[in-house]
Amino acid sequence: MPFRALPSGDFVSRENECGTLVHLAESGGAPPGSTLLLGGSRGIGKTELLKQVHRTFFWEDRNVVPFYYSFRTANLKITHFARDYFSRFIRQFLAYIRRDPSLAEGMGVSFNRLFPLISSLKLGWVINCIDDFEEILRGSDIHAQILAALSAPVTVAAKTGKTVLVMLDDFPLTARLYEEVPGDAPGLASLFGEVLSAPQCPHIITGSPQTLLESLFGDPSLRSRVVRMTLGPLSDDASFSLISSLCAAQEIRVHKETLFPLLRCLEGSPLYLRNMARALGKAQKKELLEKDLWECYGREIAEGETAFYWTSILAEFLPEVGQRKISLELLVHSLRQDGELLDAASFSRVLGIPERMLNGVLEGIRSSGVVHPGLGFRVVKDNVFRDFISLLHRREVEGREAVREFIGAKYGTQSTSSSFEMTIPIDADAELVAARAMEQIGRNMHLKPEEIRHLQVALIESCVNAMEHSGSQEKKIFLTFTISSGRAVVTIESPGKFFDPAAAEAQSIEEKLNSGHKREGSVKLLRSIMDEVKVERVGDRTRVTLIKKVKQAKVYD
Repeated sequence: MPFRALPSGDFVSRENECGTLVHLAESGGAPPGSTLLLGGSRGIGKTELLKQVHRTFFWEDRNVVPFYYSFRTANLKITHFARDYFSRFIRQFLAYIRRDPSLAEGMGVSFNRLFPLISSLKLGWVINCIDDFEEILRGSDIHAQILAALSAPVTVAAKTGKTVLVMLDDFPLTARLYEEVPGDAPGLASLFGEVLSAPQCPHIITGSPQTLLESLFGDPSLRSRVVRMTLGPLSDDASFSLISSLCAAQEIRVHKETLFPLLRCLEGSPLYLRNMARALGKAQKKELLEKDLWECYGREIAEGETAFYWTSILAEFLPEVGQRKISLELLVHSLRQDGELLDAASFSRVLGIPERMLNGVLEGIRSSGVVHPGLGFRVVKDNVFRDFISLLHRREVEGREAVREFIGAKYGTQSTSSSFEMTIPIDADAELVAARAMEQIGRNMHLKPEEIRHLQVALIESCVNAMEHSGSQEKKIFLTFTISSGRAVVTIESPGKFFDPAAAEAQSIEEKLNSGHKREGSVKLLRSIMDEVKVERVGDRTRVTLIKKVKQAKVYD
């Protein structure tokens, strides 16, 4: 239900995306009646974003009626879907009018028992709408049943003069709507096109995989009304803020440098971050070491909520146990061969599985979105899912003890990470002190001399830039050095004027000469010797993050 949203304080780093969706609704769609496809990987937070938007419009007087609907496999029979969709919309509309969530959640209450309330709200036309819908359900025209349900928001928009924001979650399931048995009525999803152009009824539609979502809008007349937005992962800072706040609520202490390797593995997924926070709470330790983190991670992907999540996804698209066992062999083979181009016949020869058994499994795997679309059979770049598959396969073959061995073998090198903090004054030659510190850290971590020199040059250039742009009373530059898992990360934070490298690079030569800052060209140098350079505003400070892939030199006894 949309009312089971996270507290706004726990919904971090999505303000811009939420604002975009709110603006779409308040403008009635741009152009009127347009549809927004909200994409993003599984677990990235699409559902939660819709719930936050729903809450905004439900409790604030913005003249927009929010309607959230999540498609479910249990309601894909036409008559069941039409009744469920219509009923939930009417109840959410009444809940909005009364600002009473219980009206939307009381699905067991019949419409007849709601009629006195509807009459007291002077909404007699709603009763007529319900009666008309019930009459259509008694007929046998499945197209009329779907259209009657889908048209309910359009009717409310016309009667009230309010915009009705329709948010449809897991929309690709519409491709599986059926009349009597699955597969007997293909193409019913196209009926949604009848209402997507309705005025004052913008739609936000989500689903995974995105390729399947896009395929449902292949009609040129529909594609012209579709805009797209992709929800990306949380930043490192937002990821740390989220998991550390969840840990703090459980009175768990964990240091950022200890968490950093795990955060990289979780790749900014709100689902994984929240699941891991709950798993850490089950460890019943007040302070967690790196070893504790990886042990919790191993248990989480083996038998925790994350394991249950992915097991449920696979079971949805591969309902038979035998299919799931075959899918496990296919996915593990793909991981080992890095997506080598194979068809069903080739897989059959390689794995010794009859081709007739493979075709349905391959289709189910592709529909689930756990492999990249198109040619080949390459598992999506999701560290956690890949670990889940690898570990599940090892458990099937080697038993439960494989968990500890798998995590130890895969992440045992994480203990070699090292992190240091340093503050230097904004003073002449202070950057040279930082460079000497960088040299010593690099030597201690056995980095190659050339890598150390590149890091020193980038650090000096960044510190000098920070000094030139400083306009604050706080005459300090804050540095962090982290070397872990094949990469070095150096952050330089300083107060003062924000330096936008993109704007600087766009300046003409005359503008650069007259700007008073002569070193903006050094950004090109940084990018030539670093693998990644990020410049962002954090509070009243500018943060430059330098990232370089490194390879530790061999050390001989």
